[in-house]
Amino acid sequence: MDFRGDERAVTVQIGAVLLLGFLVVTLSLYQATVVPDQNSQVEFQHNQRVQADMQEVRNAILGTAATESSAPVGVELGTRYPSRVVAVNPAPPSGSLSTTTLGNISIQNAEANDSTTATADYPETDDFWDGTPRNYTTTSLVYQPNYANFQNAPTTVYENGVVYNRFRSGNLTLTGQPVVAGSRISLIVLSGDLSRSGSGTLTVDPRAVSVSTRTVSISNDSDGGDVSVVLPSRLDNETWEGLLDQSGQYDPDNSSDTAHVYAVENRPDGVELFFEPGVTYQLKLSKVGVGTNIGTTEPAYLTSVDDLVEQPFEDRTYPFVVESRDRYNNPVPANVLAASERTSIPNGVTVEPGRYRYQYTAPAPGDDWVNITYRRAADGDEYNVRSTSFDGSLPENVQYTPEIQSAAGGGGGDGGDGGSGGPDPGGDNAFGSLSQQSFSGGPDQGYVKFTVTNQEASSLTIESISIDSDGANRIFEQQGGSDEGNTEMYLASDGSSTFYESGDSDGDYYTLGNTRQLSSSITVNSGSDLTVTFAQFRNGGSEANMENDQVSVTFYYSDANADPTTVTFQVQP
Repeated sequence: MDFRGDERAVTVQIGAVLLLGFLVVTLSLYQATVVPDQNSQVEFQHNQRVQADMQEVRNAILGTAATESSAPVGVELGTRYPSRVVAVNPAPPSGSLSTTTLGNISIQNAEANDSTTATADYPETDDFWDGTPRNYTTTSLVYQPNYANFQNAPTTVYENGVVYNRFRSGNLTLTGQPVVAGSRISLIVLSGDLSRSGSGTLTVDPRAVSVSTRTVSISNDSDGGDVSVVLPSRLDNETWEGLLDQSGQYDPDNSSDTAHVYAVENRPDGVELFFEPGVTYQLKLSKVGVGTNIGTTEPAYLTSVDDLVEQPFEDRTYPFVVESRDRYNNPVPANVLAASERTSIPNGVTVEPGRYRYQYTAPAPGDDWVNITYRRAADGDEYNVRSTSFDGSLPENVQYTPEIQSAAGGGGGDGGDGGSGGPDPGGDNAFGSLSQQSFSGGPDQGYVKFTVTNQEASSLTIESISIDSDGANRIFEQQGGSDEGNTEMYLASDGSSTFYESGDSDGDYYTLGNTRQLSSSITVNSGSDLTVTFAQFRNGGSEANMENDQVSVTFYYSDANADPTTVTFQVQP
């Protein structure tokens, strides 16, 4: 029997050891290289999604600022790696979303005024918008990723309506700028406290604090400074120049009729945009909050929406409408008081939150004042509506100074036959031969034009007008100027013309049923035609189709003996 050793199994054992070692090395290499590479791809894809989420948050903020309707948006703070059988994943990638104070938006050298006219256009609104810098503290919304493998991932930021990626080497914008569009300047203040981190999805729910329902016409300060807007921003002037240029709003060499930003300069905490002088800009402001502590708004100034007639006739009743606005120019409810020196004024009626209509019945001929404010007499005599020390120039106050005219004598016209005892001029038969004219977009788009003939033996001088119709509730246009179609009411006769302009801001419409004094009186000679144009009838913010609707127009004369004339007709297609 041979007892020599058998070594045949050693080869198998060595092979097993080598195989095990190969597997360990392979798994180690897989763990060290493949897993990080795959996880980096997962993190990159997540980063692309969160950038899209931030753009949706931006769109929700813009939408809330314009319409008040909130649209919650989910932001995917983190993600998860794919499950692995043998390899090990690190902790799930996470991220944080938080608000960060940016600084103050500052609007400088802005007066409430239409640069195309010589006189003050908004004498109450310009008590607030008088060229004094107006500052608004705003915040940014910042997403900061926390990845294990994706190196140099950007921080994604929302500020001033722009979303961009912030890298160590620079910034890359993801959206355009909504601040400037032609002559419109739109600024959204972001407020609130938000700070959340993790790997789940966070719902961001923007809430309206002040919705941009009003637009204020502004132009450069009469002292000579150009309108400018300082934006607190981490983007430099070259980036903002690029954003403005991409949207066709940058005009450094004054070669464009539609672009008005001529310079962008760096400031310690942002940039300053300079706007060309001699242009009337439409300013829209709003405030939106996210998270907690979003704040509220309160009245900042009182303005006149429909002025009281400057020269009312005794014993006649005239309406006037005022509006309390916050510092973002949007209506906000307030406890408004009104008083007259010589007559009583009933409590106002709320037309909509922040807007109030009053009725003034003119007393005996002479001077009067009407004071309106939302402040209290305890705040000082300058706010006491019954005091002669009331200061109408303060932003919180509105003051009218009517000169009441006699209802029994004097007035315009040619004097007739020296008082022969004939019938008083005016009345509903004073104008006849009505014919409708075509103009601009036509009645289906709210434009109505007609001509009537003076059938009186003497001339008629019109100083005021009122319009009524069941087909609309207001007349409003935003064309600017005083030509036909560029103002709410336009009257012409024998080469002369006059108009009524309610203003070009969103809330400055003419409300049907109110009597409005024309910019100047107009005389219609006996046998001459009077052409009247209205632009545009509306229901709320929408154009009214006036085809087949009935319209009543009442003319009031400077001759106190002349009865008003009402012309009623059905608008033809």
